[in-house]
Amino acid sequence: WDHTGKALGSHWEGTGITLGGHWDHTGRALGALGSHWERFPPADRPEPPRALRLSEASGTSLSLSWEPGFNGGLPQHFLLRAEGPDAPPPPAALVTSGFALTLGGLQPETPYDVTVRARNARGDSAPARLRAVTSALPEAPPPKRKRPPAAPPGGPEDS
Repeated sequence: WDHTGKALGSHWEGTGITLGGHWDHTGRALGALGSHWERFPPADRPEPPRALRLSEASGTSLSLSWEPGFNGGLPQHFLLRAEGPDAPPPPAALVTSGFALTLGGLQPETPYDVTVRARNARGDSAPARLRAVTSALPEAPPPKRKRPPAAPPGGPEDS
């Protein structure tokens, strides 16, 4: 392209070879200013989620959030698992395409080991790990005491 936005002429050529089940790409762009070879890495498993953190805790839930790592060049989603007393039983794992999730149905004042993995068509990342504790349930207010009804005038006390 020249400075006016007019195409000066260009050409793209590329090669691809399979190495151990991975597709490897090399390409060259040709134009008025010469040519340039570029190597493109093959698609791979995603990197682990980063900055896994507890956003909020209640007596029965843990809200978690994280930042995605590099997706390996493919669409990815995340698998979240909690281990601890009364956690959802393995192999249950919650899946989301977002970067936050709330685990519910947990026990109050209980520690849980949480793992989050990224997954794409090439496989799973290493896990990001966090130990989180649910909070105590708020105490119920004491029951209100009812006063006994007042005796009507002319009742047993007036005799």
